[in-house]
Amino acid sequence: MTISNDLESVLTAMGVWAAGAAVVSVPPASRRAVPWYARHFGDLLRATGCELVVAGHDDDQANPIDGLGLASLSRSRLCADLTALPGSDVAIDGTALIQFTSGSVSAPKGVAVESRTLAGHLAAVAASLGFDPETDRVVSWLPLYHDMGLLAMFMTALATRTDLVLMPPTRFATGPARWLTTLGRLGGTVTAAPNFAYRMAAAVPYEEGLDLSRVRVSLSGGERVNWQTLTAFHEAVGPLGFSWGAIMPSYGLAEGVVGTTTARLGRGPIQGPGGRVCVGRPLPGVVLEAPDGPPGGPVELGGSWVYEGYHTVDGFRPAPSDGWFDTGDDGFVHDGELYVLGRRNEVVAVAGRNVFAEDIEMIVLDAQANGVKACAAFRLKDADQDFGLMVEVPVRPRRSPEEVAVLGAQVRSAVSSTLGIRLKTVLLVRPGTIPRTTSGKVQRAECRELHAEGGLKRRLLTAVH
Repeated sequence: MTISNDLESVLTAMGVWAAGAAVVSVPPASRRAVPWYARHFGDLLRATGCELVVAGHDDDQANPIDGLGLASLSRSRLCADLTALPGSDVAIDGTALIQFTSGSVSAPKGVAVESRTLAGHLAAVAASLGFDPETDRVVSWLPLYHDMGLLAMFMTALATRTDLVLMPPTRFATGPARWLTTLGRLGGTVTAAPNFAYRMAAAVPYEEGLDLSRVRVSLSGGERVNWQTLTAFHEAVGPLGFSWGAIMPSYGLAEGVVGTTTARLGRGPIQGPGGRVCVGRPLPGVVLEAPDGPPGGPVELGGSWVYEGYHTVDGFRPAPSDGWFDTGDDGFVHDGELYVLGRRNEVVAVAGRNVFAEDIEMIVLDAQANGVKACAAFRLKDADQDFGLMVEVPVRPRRSPEEVAVLGAQVRSAVSSTLGIRLKTVLLVRPGTIPRTTSGKVQRAECRELHAEGGLKRRLLTAVH
């Protein structure tokens, strides 16, 4: 089903579980992406054994399910006569949820999560965040087709019977101040967002008298957490009562259901070796393996809440039999807590140290003077030790071709002076060019292909070599 942030989606998901079936959460498609969507997900959904697809049929949304070759039903039709849900608990065996990986480094795969694993993990999340249904209220704009929105916010609130307020993601995207404004007006105590949302929220004004003092948990996850972003955010909203101790950097992935580590409740973010942000200790039932201290190495996941296996177009692939999953990330442990460095397949060695794609992006985004709000670093296809960088040039202020080239030179200079690495290519492109997953993560492999195969065409403003 395509899960939106609305009551019909919530009732549909609960109805699927009450019927003893598994929810297969698929992201929505834009109207122009429907043909691609049908090709991409059709075989994959059939491979999961999916028998019915439930989606919205609103006039302002694309209906991607028509081309999947599967029986379909609209949420509104399914929920038309639904006035109440069973009051008793419903226990199901086997797979309860299939959620798709982000697709940031490879084609999405359906991650199968067993019902007992899901229930146990939700209990671990609730315990780590100190959920109290008597006093807490969760406020979230995160899309329910993304694991942090679906599991960390919606399902944890559902499992603990905690008040929940869902906002459409577009409400935040078109007006970043609405997230915290809604949080304050409704007395929200628990929320979550990826790093980019904290950056956006720090850059907008807020109404006089807004009170954010009730917020006690604000997770930061879904992408690498940046210290400068968090300090800028707190500088902007701290005067409104938003506590530094409420901000909780975290780390998670679909193969671990959603969360694997989180910062200590009430402590606030801390900065460790190399300026990295601590993402905390493992949740109850989670076991992580990573080297002690820098320079770091592979982060591996084990414990009670590891996924059941992958659904792919070639069939079901069980999780590793030894119970350990290689996350694909590098990191290290310091004082018993985890620090994540970045994706292992997007790193180059410079003067005996590793530079990750995320390091480059953070340097560019932290340089507020250039106005850049989106960029993507990627290893060039023809040279493993060289990075390229795609930079979306802001619409305003309008820049001449010469000024765009100067911006590219400034970006390259900032990276060189900070990291000691010279970018071989800086591609200045129009807004919206950088390919992203449905959860907003940069697709570096797609960036590499676009550059190598000349796929940018009219989206490219200029290139600095």
